[in-house]
Amino acid sequence: MPSVRLSWAPAALLKDGPWIYINISAPEFEISEGRPLGLEFPQLTIKALIDTGASVTVVNPEVARTCKLRQTGVAQIVAAGSSGTYAEHAAGISFPGTDLRRADPIRVIACSIVRQPVSCLIGRDILQAWRFTYDGPAAQVEISQ
Repeated sequence: MPSVRLSWAPAALLKDGPWIYINISAPEFEISEGRPLGLEFPQLTIKALIDTGASVTVVNPEVARTCKLRQTGVAQIVAAGSSGTYAEHAAGISFPGTDLRRADPIRVIACSIVRQPVSCLIGRDILQAWRFTYDGPAAQVEISQ
């Protein structure tokens, strides 16, 4: 069973919450169809907050532009203190340095993440495939699939 344990200093976990690095790019099927045609598919490694309060995965709009993610529609997002309609994109997300399975394809919403040291919020759309254990006294989380 794929799993990973992440640790922080207790004050850092309390301040910033649990986070993980992700690689984000276009979905694998787009890459496999587009590369023979000479299309480029940039990939970014970014810091992502594991957010049990988010129903969907959100990325900063600059991430979607840089990775050339294909817009698939729009989505209505309601967040603490605000709501709006934002671009929805197709993506593939992997978790470097772990054996966690890639989320591909996955819908991501391009919405500015303000006052956070992250460029992505991992929502319950990805979390539904995980067993996620938050151990506050040990300042650790464990993710298994």
